[in-house]
Amino acid sequence: MTYRRVTKTDVDALREIVSADRVIYPATTHYDHDQFKQVRSLPDVAVQPQTNAEVAAILRYANEHLIPVTVRGNATGLMGANVPMAQGIDIDMIKMNKVLEYDPDNLTLTVQNGFRIRDINEYLADKPFTYIPAPAMKWATIGGNASTNAGGMRAVKYGTTREHIRGITVVMVDGTIQHFGGKTVKNSSGYDLRDLIVGSEGTLAVITELILRLVPRPPVNLDVLVPFVNVKKAISVVPKILQAGLVPAGLEFFSRETIKYWENYTQQPFMDHTGDGYLLVTFDGHDEAVVQRDLDKALQIAKDNGALAPIRMGDEAHRVAVWKTRNQLLTAIQQTTTAIDEIDVVVPISQIPRVLDKVAALQDSEQVRMPNFGHAGDGNLHIYMCKDDYSRAEFAGKVDRIIRQLYATARKLGGEMSGEHGIGFAREPYFEAYYGQDKVQLLQKIKSVFDPNHILNPYKVFPTVGPNRQANRSLDVNDIKPKQ
Repeated sequence: MTYRRVTKTDVDALREIVSADRVIYPATTHYDHDQFKQVRSLPDVAVQPQTNAEVAAILRYANEHLIPVTVRGNATGLMGANVPMAQGIDIDMIKMNKVLEYDPDNLTLTVQNGFRIRDINEYLADKPFTYIPAPAMKWATIGGNASTNAGGMRAVKYGTTREHIRGITVVMVDGTIQHFGGKTVKNSSGYDLRDLIVGSEGTLAVITELILRLVPRPPVNLDVLVPFVNVKKAISVVPKILQAGLVPAGLEFFSRETIKYWENYTQQPFMDHTGDGYLLVTFDGHDEAVVQRDLDKALQIAKDNGALAPIRMGDEAHRVAVWKTRNQLLTAIQQTTTAIDEIDVVVPISQIPRVLDKVAALQDSEQVRMPNFGHAGDGNLHIYMCKDDYSRAEFAGKVDRIIRQLYATARKLGGEMSGEHGIGFAREPYFEAYYGQDKVQLLQKIKSVFDPNHILNPYKVFPTVGPNRQANRSLDVNDIKPKQ
């Protein structure tokens, strides 16, 4: 059994399912990459459904004809999860972008897969509720966020995307439409298939609708930028803040080196030049006195542990400016190099400095620039590897060695391969070595129950046993370690 390539007959059949203007054949290069463009593969055809029924018909046809299917949102992913490595059909969800129901009585908002994070924020701007998860890429679709369980910058207090999805509507590979979860807060009714599919990167089913949890918008938001002599000193304060019973809404770290990239990118100075490491701390709530008290207590802890003079955001303009800086760090780094790759390991909070020590050592040994920043409050680091003047082959070798050693460090420290960007195609070769054959075999069984023909997003996340298995690039290793 092998995957089939799309033929003109298949295209004609797809044009019977959706209108001809929503079938792009042959597919254009718009569909062959994600944000990093490190992995490219062009689908045979792209289809833009608008309804659950259209998605169901597309999947039913693809499954019957063994045509692989990949789902795409706004392509803001970084690990190649949305890249159609087996060609076939690309389901472009961008036209499924409607609000289906706003339900303030149950604090939910139901939207289609292609609705963007920016759209959610704009829709709720004049309402008393907010959607909490705050990924930096506001043009990402909510369906894409759900597929990777993206965390964002408020996970330390509010949790990741998974905690804010009450229910989902999905289309199974045979075209049946299922609803998992709903508007209820509790559910102890058997296996939680909603949470299984959230984070599965499009390998089990196609998410078409999401019931999002809303919370009353905190009227008080206080932000402060806290400089330190270095990043490790800054991060050492984080456990002390949390141990004191304080729960910031956001707790980000970055270095002066990374800020310099932002200054060059925007051609404007950053608001502080006293430190080489920074914490960006946010407290929110509904009682200004309580929020201010908690912030002051956190600042006292920081001061007692070596913080330099903090910069309080005195008004909304300052708040917007400092968070805009944080959100633009990746873009600023990308502008400094010819290509970029990334690893987003997550470790226990207290172990972040040990990962940063390893990063520094690898920068020296591999002679690769590795700017980084991350979520100090939840242990998720974003570490970027810059190609600069290396050839493609040289860079690929260095990236492989760096990834192996960083994964070895993360695993030793009790961490995970990814905190929010997922595994996708780019990191699939390392999955079995990290988690072991037993876990992979269990995941393969789950995959086969949901997708017997393995047509959904082939060659992603973990080694599979479906058609064309030889195209999957998993490493035959027993451990994540440098090549000898």
